[in-house]
Amino acid sequence: MAPLKTLLLAESHPPTLEHLKGLLSQAGYTVRAVNDPVTALEHFAADNPDVVVLSVDLPRVEGAHVVHLIRGHGQGGRVPIVAIDKGHLGRARGVSSVLDLKVNAYVSDPLKPGELVPRLEALVRAAQAVQLTGLAATLSRPAVNSGALKGHPLPALFHSIYRLRRDGVLVVAHRGLSRRVYFLRGGSVSYDSTAKADSLPGYLLARNVLNPQQAQRVTEALDSGLRIGAALADAGVEAAGEELLQLLRDYNRDRVERVLGMREGRYAFYAGDEFTSEVASVEVPPLAPVLDGARRCFTMRVMAGALRAHMGDYPVRSQEFGRDLQAMGLDTDDLKIAMQVNGRIALKDLLAHGRGELRMAYSLLWFLKLTGGVTFSSTPVATGTDVLSAAVLPDRIAPRKRKALPPETAASLREEALRIITRSYFGGLGLDIAADAEAVERAYHETAMRFHPDTYAEFDISDLKDLLELVQDRLSASYRVLSVEEKRKAYLQYLFSRMDVGRNAAVVVDAEIALRRGESALKRRDFPLAAKAFEEAVSLNPDEPEYYPFLAWATYRMPTGAPMVRAQKAQQVLKKALSLGPYVERLHIISAIIDMDLGDAPLARKKLQRVLEYNPYSQLAKAALRKVGR
Repeated sequence: MAPLKTLLLAESHPPTLEHLKGLLSQAGYTVRAVNDPVTALEHFAADNPDVVVLSVDLPRVEGAHVVHLIRGHGQGGRVPIVAIDKGHLGRARGVSSVLDLKVNAYVSDPLKPGELVPRLEALVRAAQAVQLTGLAATLSRPAVNSGALKGHPLPALFHSIYRLRRDGVLVVAHRGLSRRVYFLRGGSVSYDSTAKADSLPGYLLARNVLNPQQAQRVTEALDSGLRIGAALADAGVEAAGEELLQLLRDYNRDRVERVLGMREGRYAFYAGDEFTSEVASVEVPPLAPVLDGARRCFTMRVMAGALRAHMGDYPVRSQEFGRDLQAMGLDTDDLKIAMQVNGRIALKDLLAHGRGELRMAYSLLWFLKLTGGVTFSSTPVATGTDVLSAAVLPDRIAPRKRKALPPETAASLREEALRIITRSYFGGLGLDIAADAEAVERAYHETAMRFHPDTYAEFDISDLKDLLELVQDRLSASYRVLSVEEKRKAYLQYLFSRMDVGRNAAVVVDAEIALRRGESALKRRDFPLAAKAFEEAVSLNPDEPEYYPFLAWATYRMPTGAPMVRAQKAQQVLKKALSLGPYVERLHIISAIIDMDLGDAPLARKKLQRVLEYNPYSQLAKAALRKVGR
């Protein structure tokens, strides 16, 4: 019997979605049905479907149609995509609506008999006739394990992969981003991501191994097909042999640890080793990233929940502990804690008074339980004996006296805690309003970890405990709101409603976010990207004159085109804006600067003086006028 073909169906009209799901299931497809583009991207990256069916009227994601985002994905070029319209509802947009999309077929009425299913079958047959090699061959197989990331399933999956000595690729996807972890003989050996911030050059830039220019050159060299050693050499960076291997090990572990802590999106594991010729592989202790990732990303609540039922029991090291010791990669402090797991000390005493601070002990015992490195007995047992053997007398550990928190640390925590409590949800997490869900997730984990009371378990923080708990409540509320797009937009609308922004038009949240993205691009002197963002802001809220000066300036500072042509385009933008807001001083000032650059100083001076007539305190106008000369 031939395996069922996996089909991703994305349709925002619920009755059509249900009807098509039933129709395609009867045709022999395993259907993943979703009703929004973001979830469609997650399913595409993780489930790796054989064919995709998308409605032409799906909402766009940050201005891009979901088809473009899929085609930009590493596996997006090989998958057939069929665009479906609303002919069955009498609202077909026509084939012209997909001319700019890279689809393989267009069906105006997907419910019309003999239309959709035969087209799909022909496309799937043609795609399967292509012989796949390398990574594509591995990902073409059905996933052996998949699901949602909620509930932290990845540590157990990593352990299972290690136990079975599997080769394969783990794909994790959240919104428009996907990450891949490559495994050989049960251990992670490489990593890649569609997120630019996750790239190896970005990591080396953050560690000051590369400067920005070198990072750009390395990125371009890697994109051209060079291996990392050659790419570094091309950028003038001397890193080879053991030094290069250590950089790759550090990068691999750092990124895999972040993957283990993901809580939203989907994952899938595909078995196979065809990718080995396409990725740079390094060996790290296979189980070490699980422990380090938990310590980095999990709250104490997660680890304590797994141990709660055994608090009165006596943990004892198992035979697996000795066999897996090298794979665990434990450091000296962890080994000291592990040596106390001797079957004669109750878990609650070991955690509270044993060696190592509380978080270290909790995370290690959670890890040993996950990997089978410890077993639990209701009575004390001797090390090396079966847990059912005769009981022995328990050991007692004297309670530890906690150290005083250094005064400078306490003062810093108070100051930062008050900042988090009193600022907006964005400010508390240290984020800009243009931050996406991934940035929110990362900032929440990092900030919550830093201010969690258990982080300072070895210190006496009794005078700070209430304040730190307030911080945790505030951070949790921030995450609940900002991690969900609809809630984030509603919160931004609330913030703007309380601000005296001095705008002529009603605030449009998406436009404000686009404006902020453009401002960030301007600071980086990325004028094309800035212009694109400002154009989006103007299109979303064309009645707001404050957006136009930014668009005009980015247009004028474009790196391509004749200065006179760019100046004319910028002045046209400003002219339109002046009809909306004749007293927006930035419009006149930018127009004057352009005149000045083009050599018309008298006209520039006249415009600036007009600004000072109705706003004598305008510092921008005064500074520009000084440059023109009186």
